Amino acid sequence: MTSVANSSDNPAFPLLFTWSTPEAQIKEVLVIPDDEWLEDHVIEPNTLDIDETQLYEFGFEASDILAEWTNEFDTDVIYALHPEETSLLIEATYDTKNLDPSFEVHSIHSWFAERDINLDDALIDSGQSTPLHLLPPDEIIALLLQIAVEHGLIHSSDIPETFEE
Repeated sequence: MTSVANSSDNPAFPLLFTWSTPEAQIKEVLVIPDDEWLEDHVIEPNTLDIDETQLYEFGFEASDILAEWTNEFDTDVIYALHPEETSLLIEATYDTKNLDPSFEVHSIHSWFAERDINLDDALIDSGQSTPLHLLPPDEIIALLLQIAVEHGLIHSSDIPETFEE
């Protein structure tokens, strides 16, 4: 999972979440800010140029996002590029409904390491020269899925055709 926060210096709430399903489908959702979030924090300029207007026009309420996650995440652990920040943003989303997340967030680097793959080396070997954190969220997820396929960790038949090379 990847996420974009309201601020790079003081992340308090999510603007966007991107993740892959167990079937390797990539999903991305803008998050309508909870009123309480905006009482204490602002939406700062970000690399994706997401603004408050876009969130209200195209975003989804926390309850809708949580319902989707309940249907898709049948696990105790999900993996993220930046687990600490992503965990904070997930918790903020759950807090809007006075709930606790049903899963923990771990580093995607650890997922690959548990399978004897150094993600940084695998990215270099695949010809990836742009640091992951500088890529758009959906491209990060697609690239991580591709690395997993190249190393036999998931089957290419699991990935939708639009993301295969």
